[in-house]
Amino acid sequence: MTNQLKRIHADFNTLDSEPVDLVKLAAPGTWQERELPSLKQGERVILFDSDGLEVEATVIHDEDGWWLAAPDQMTWHDTKPSEIPLPPVEANR
Repeated sequence: MTNQLKRIHADFNTLDSEPVDLVKLAAPGTWQERELPSLKQGERVILFDSDGLEVEATVIHDEDGWWLAAPDQMTWHDTKPSEIPLPPVEANR
C-alpha cells in the first residue's frame, strides 16, 4: 500500500517574497496554520491552486515557526485544459 501525499491549497504568488522560491503556507498562530493538515519537516506534499497548477514540494518548518514548502521544479503541471484552444495546424503546400 502506497502513502498518498497530502494535498495543500497554496498561493504560488508567495514564491516571489522572501525567502524567494519557497511557498509560504502559514505563519505561526494564524488561521492558515490551524487549517493545515498535520505536517512534519521534510514531508513531501502536493501543492495546488484554483487555477489548476500542481507541484510536489518538501515541507519546511523554519526557526520562526513558519510553514513553508520547497517546490520540486521538475513536477510542475497544469491539471486544467487551456480555455483557449490552439488553432488547427495547416500543412504547408
